[in-house]
Amino acid sequence: MSHTLHRIKDKQPDADYVVLVMPARGINNDDVVGHYQKYIDIFKKYNPVNMGGMKIGLLLDNTPEELKVNACDDAPMVHAVFRTKEDLTGVLGEIKDKDYGFSVVVSGLLDDVRDCAEKVGLKPHSYNFSLGVYGALDKLPPRPVLEICTMCGHAMVTPGLVQKLAADIRKGKTTTEKAAEKLTRPCMCGIFNTAKAKAVLERIVESPEV
Repeated sequence: MSHTLHRIKDKQPDADYVVLVMPARGINNDDVVGHYQKYIDIFKKYNPVNMGGMKIGLLLDNTPEELKVNACDDAPMVHAVFRTKEDLTGVLGEIKDKDYGFSVVVSGLLDDVRDCAEKVGLKPHSYNFSLGVYGALDKLPPRPVLEICTMCGHAMVTPGLVQKLAADIRKGKTTTEKAAEKLTRPCMCGIFNTAKAKAVLERIVESPEV
């Protein structure tokens, strides 16, 4: 899915992995709500830093049980975000074992995702690659700002908001934790990594050049 493909990904400690689950409408979308609830039950076991989806809500504002109640037929998909290969491996292993039948897409560094899949006996049938950004690169925000903005694939987290909140942190008006939470809410898909945003904000605040 293109909205999770263009994140700027790094190795630990700022790594993140997005798991997206969706039915094929008109083919296997019977009991969508029940299936979403089962996938949320799997996700919650493996330390998600965010999960949910459009019309369902975000983990930031809801418990997993509340997200299950919010699940609805017209929600197009559910997502969850994880920070370690161990958690991603656990999620993929349980999804394989339960075999509920929905399409599963994982976004992350290719070597990491392939390693996790191999550990649980999964063989991905296809890969999507982001080829990077071309053109007037001098007009882009600094890389740490992009690291945060690209975590929302629909561009709902703007560079201006990131830079304003970084300035507020420097002035003592807010904390990195509260700023990261504020950046999480515009991303309605639930794919924004709040923990990574906090870590990157700390780097931005320490750098006078950003």
